[in-house]
Amino acid sequence: MASPALQSQANALNARMEGEAKTAIDSIERELLRPLAQKSYECIAKCYRTAGTTGSNEQLEHCSRSCQVVHQQAHGLLQQEINQFQNRLSRAMMQCNDEAQDMMTPDVQNNARKMKKIEDSVLKCISGVVEKNAGALKPMRERIESQIKSLGK
Repeated sequence: MASPALQSQANALNARMEGEAKTAIDSIERELLRPLAQKSYECIAKCYRTAGTTGSNEQLEHCSRSCQVVHQQAHGLLQQEINQFQNRLSRAMMQCNDEAQDMMTPDVQNNARKMKKIEDSVLKCISGVVEKNAGALKPMRERIESQIKSLGK
């Protein structure tokens, strides 16, 4: 059972990681995906203007779908990167938990000094995971930006 102090520190680290990830993802959404969405909608509006009242439904559907391809691909790339990031983070956190479990022995439960040592080790591990993964957000953004830019070519 984790002490309240460990739980509080782990929650603070988790909140920091969530905050930094949210900031990075929101930035990608605003700066990269929204302009693509705007172009997509402008293109769709042009399809409707071009089709007017005489164009066929099939032509309109085809035109509309082709307008959305780049935005949909970009959104898919973002989701893929987010999923990979979350998976790496989750695996690293599980590793910290596994390491703590490996240190647990029957005598540790009743020894406050040994429990403190394990909790300190877990906290150090979690802190390292947060630092490493927070540092991975900038390269992730650069990868996404590069991939999105290559979609329009």
